[in-house]
Amino acid sequence: MKKFAFRFERLKKLRELERDVSLNAFSTSLQEFMHKEKEYKLMFKRVLNARNELNVALENGSSVDKINTLLNNVYILEGLLKGKRDELYSAYLKAKEDKADFLEKDIKRKVMEKIRDQHLRLYLKKLFKEDQSNIDEASSNIRELKRKIT
Repeated sequence: MKKFAFRFERLKKLRELERDVSLNAFSTSLQEFMHKEKEYKLMFKRVLNARNELNVALENGSSVDKINTLLNNVYILEGLLKGKRDELYSAYLKAKEDKADFLEKDIKRKVMEKIRDQHLRLYLKKLFKEDQSNIDEASSNIRELKRKIT
């Protein structure tokens, strides 16, 4: 009997390649999300510090010019924070989309693995039947030879 060859080996390899590419895309988008999250947290801390600085200035009775400067700083930082939040959300959506794509590709790869395993089982079953048939034939030939000798 010829060696086992899976008919859909190229398709299986393609599914594995697609899964690997998808995993790399998911990994990249997840890293980008984590990077955006760090940026957002840093900006959030800057906004809190600016608000605290403004509160201290208000409590100490600082000049109107200083309070206006600090207030403008808070507004600017809050605008930047909103931008960082939007970037973070976009990165989250991209990572979520890439994860879904990866899971879909992984399922397709697993399906091909199962099909290959089924084909291999059938091949081995057929091989076992052939071997058993050969053994039966050999044993009947031996019996016939023994009978002819005696």
